[in-house]
Amino acid sequence: MSKIKCFVILLLICSSPFVGTLAAQENEPLFNGAGNPIIQVFGNFDLNLGKDPGKRYGFWIGRAHFGYEYQFSEQFSGRIVLDVGRPTTFSQFSEMGGYKEGSYYSVTLKFASLEWMPNEHIRIQAGSILQNHYITQEKFWGYRYLAPTFQDKYFGTPSGDLGIIGYFKVNEFLGFDLALTNGEGFRFDQDLFGDVKLAAGIDINPLEGLQSRLFYDYTQSNNPLKPADQQLFSGFIGYHHKKIFRAGGEYNYHKNHLNRPGEDIYGFSLFGSVSLFPNIELFARFDKVMANNIENKGNAYITGLHYSPVKGIHLSLNYQGWDPENGTLAYQHHLLLSFEYKL
Repeated sequence: MSKIKCFVILLLICSSPFVGTLAAQENEPLFNGAGNPIIQVFGNFDLNLGKDPGKRYGFWIGRAHFGYEYQFSEQFSGRIVLDVGRPTTFSQFSEMGGYKEGSYYSVTLKFASLEWMPNEHIRIQAGSILQNHYITQEKFWGYRYLAPTFQDKYFGTPSGDLGIIGYFKVNEFLGFDLALTNGEGFRFDQDLFGDVKLAAGIDINPLEGLQSRLFYDYTQSNNPLKPADQQLFSGFIGYHHKKIFRAGGEYNYHKNHLNRPGEDIYGFSLFGSVSLFPNIELFARFDKVMANNIENKGNAYITGLHYSPVKGIHLSLNYQGWDPENGTLAYQHHLLLSFEYKL
C-alpha cells in the first residue's frame, strides 16, 4: 500500500470517532451567517549601514493581505485571502525558458479554504490552506512584520499550499495535525511529476504558558533532475509569562533541500522579549544557520523596540545583522523602521 493511501486512511480513522451527522433537522432554527474582513499590511524603511552597500536607503512593502472569512453554519466556514506581492508566472512553453516571478505588487490567490468543524475536537480544512509547519513559532515570535521565522527565512518554505489538513485536539494539553498537500506552495499547481508532501505535527502544552511542538514532513521526488526525497525535522519549545516576558527556541533540519541530494540546511533560532511598559517591548533574536555544500552559512542578529499605540497597529525601530561564515563576504548591518497594521 502506498504512503499516500496509508496517510489518507489514517486521516479518516482519526476523524471517525468525532464525526456527527450533517443532516439538518427541520425544527432547527436558521443560522445567521457572519463575516469579517481580513487586512494585514507591513513595510520597512531600511538604512544599510554596511561598507560600500551600493543602495544605502530602501523602502518596501513586505506583505499586503486582503480577504474575507464567513461562517456559513456552526460547522462550516470559508476564507479567501489575496496576496499583493510578487507572484509566480512560470510557463514551461516560454521561449526564454520560463519565469518564476511576476511583477511586483501583483495580486495572487494565497488562501481559499473551506473548514468543517463538527465539534471542539476536530477541524478539517481543504483548498489553498495555511500549512502548520512554522505557524506555532511565528505566533510565539510575534514579530513577523520584522522578519520571518527560521524555516520561512532560510528554507523558503511557503506558508500556504493546496491540499487538506486536519487538526485533532485530544485534550487541553495535547493535539496533533496531519496534512496532505501538493508540495509546490500556493503559487504553483501540481507539478508534472505529481509529487506530494505528507506532514504531521504534535503539540504538547503541559503547563500554562509552556508550549512545545514536534513536526515532520516528507516530499517525494520523481524528478530525475532533483531525485532526492526532501524531509524536514523541526522542534520548538517556548515559555510565555503574560505581560512580562517570553523566551523560546527552535531547531530545524532540512534534509535534501529542494530535493537535491546531500544539500542539507539546518540550525537553530533563539528569541524572546521583555515588556517594558504595557505597549512597549524589547526583543532580541539569534539565528545560527549551517549547511552542507551551500554558501549561505552564518549568524543572524535581530534586536529592537516594538511599540503598539493602539490595537492592530505595530511600530518598531530595530537592528538586523548578518555575519556570513564565508570570509570573502562582508558583514551586513541594517537599521530599520518597520510598521504593521491589521484587522
